[in-house]
Amino acid sequence: MLTNDEFVDVVDAVELLLLELKTLRAGRCRFRITHRFQVLSSGCGPGEEVAIAHLMDRGKEFYLRLSGTLLLLFDYLARHSHMPMSASQIVAGMRADPFYQKHASAAPCVRQSLKISRSSIKVYIDRLRKALGQAFRDARIPLDPRAVLVSEVTASNQVAYRLKTATVDWIHVKHPGPG
Repeated sequence: MLTNDEFVDVVDAVELLLLELKTLRAGRCRFRITHRFQVLSSGCGPGEEVAIAHLMDRGKEFYLRLSGTLLLLFDYLARHSHMPMSASQIVAGMRADPFYQKHASAAPCVRQSLKISRSSIKVYIDRLRKALGQAFRDARIPLDPRAVLVSEVTASNQVAYRLKTATVDWIHVKHPGPG
């Protein structure tokens, strides 16, 4: 027989599964991006490191196999999912944002510089889609990565990219501080 606490845990788990099923039926997926070395008391701040990204499904995490630059691009697209952006807009936005310019500067031994160009965005988008596809296969989710990370052609035949059918949560791990 279940105790009240165990019953509440079961109900919470069932509610989570029902929410995830509803999200999947709507063609949406959920991701979690983890930032390390948090220096501000809340939110994302310059100096943090985009450490890892996961696809979340049925209470499980499925690792997105992304290099440092791809993690930064995925994080940027997730933060700006409300608007499609051209390669030039993505690069300009990332170069102007202190979060990406000072990426991982709070990490004790990690030094990463942002090396991204307009001409490389198309290649990075393709690599992001491959990583999304692998995570969807690992999770056995029948989603097309092109339906999640979309390319939209503008009136002037310029391509704009957007993370369209995704919900993203950010986790922040605080900097441990000295000794």
